[in-house]
Amino acid sequence: MEINIGIIGYGVIGEGVVKIIHENSKLIENRTGIKLNIKKVADLDLKKKRSVELEEGILTFDANEILENPEIDIVVELIGGYEPARKFILKALENKKHVVTANKAVIAKHCKEIFESAEKNNVQLKFEASVAGCIPIIRSLQQSYASEKISSIYGILNGTTNYILTRIREGMSYEDALKKAQEFGFAERDPSFDVEGKDAAQKLVILATLVYNTNIKDEVYTEGITHIEKMDMEYSNELGYVIKLLAIARFCNNEITLRVHPTMIPKNHQLSSVNNELNAVYVVGRNLGNVMFYGRGAGQLPTATVIVGDIIDIAKNKGKFSFNFFSNTPVKNIDSVKSRYYLRCSVVDKPGVLAKIAEVLGRNKISLAGVWQKEENKDFVPLVMTTHEALEKDIRKAIDEINRLDVINGKAIVIRIEDFS
Repeated sequence: MEINIGIIGYGVIGEGVVKIIHENSKLIENRTGIKLNIKKVADLDLKKKRSVELEEGILTFDANEILENPEIDIVVELIGGYEPARKFILKALENKKHVVTANKAVIAKHCKEIFESAEKNNVQLKFEASVAGCIPIIRSLQQSYASEKISSIYGILNGTTNYILTRIREGMSYEDALKKAQEFGFAERDPSFDVEGKDAAQKLVILATLVYNTNIKDEVYTEGITHIEKMDMEYSNELGYVIKLLAIARFCNNEITLRVHPTMIPKNHQLSSVNNELNAVYVVGRNLGNVMFYGRGAGQLPTATVIVGDIIDIAKNKGKFSFNFFSNTPVKNIDSVKSRYYLRCSVVDKPGVLAKIAEVLGRNKISLAGVWQKEENKDFVPLVMTTHEALEKDIRKAIDEINRLDVINGKAIVIRIEDFS
């Protein structure tokens, strides 16, 4: 069986897809009985020198040569961003073409519109590479765990931030760790989308949409890693924890909690050993228990391999795409979420400081679990505290008050603690 493919976007990932199909076409055909033909590739830059050259007549400037070509069975969208990617995907679906995309942004924001169009037009939509690179988490959630009630998902979903936090734990400053990540190609020149947690939040929306069958909008509390210092890594290690940028989806009492933020997790938990640019997704289900998926979350060939896998999956199963938004489960406001907290303040080294801070915490219904202050010959010294479980709104109010105390230098650092209870 021959399948004709059109690729929109011939950047790094597009080259990887072409490379894999060219090099492994015989392997794919022997294993599946499917011959993949790259019919057209659309890109804005026709003159760029690429590592994989196409035959004459395949590369085009006009995406419509793919979208309106009756010979093309599957459209692979690899341009990223919201527009014109959304329009290209919808037009392909409306023209009865199956679609494969790695575009987390457009799936997270426009999943309802795109999913309903795929179902209406009786075509397949695959987006495995949109979350966690080569980790088969979407296929597992949609197929292997379709009968399971999943209570929680914890994800290390961004390789850039995980690499930076790994380097900080080894003794680097945030700035040096970011520079190193950029040198190795793990971070963009403008890394804000990654380090502020937005990339992980989009991926969390996709996972939560699939697991809880609800249309999630801009409802993910998101906090980045730019305030994390080497000192926090050292204290977390002494307390038995590791700091990760964790994406959390949790279903409880008919509400969904969605949040992305730096989190202290126990050193003996499986997620704590996921280092450098690697990703992991930890799934908790009623029947399956705890399962962790682990692997490369980005990169040309790992991502392209998953995209080609989606293409083959469509070729083998050209059935109707089906997804039912049967749930209108509300997303819980971060203010009403309970957690334990790590607090670090730079304080004047004199008697009575701890009493002032403890008074503020107590007034806001927050009890201390532990306090640490190392003796230093400085005007300001770090005071580290951990709390028992408290409401987010109470800790925020308390921190605002603490930051206004005359014994505090700068602002208090707050990191949530996750014990996976």
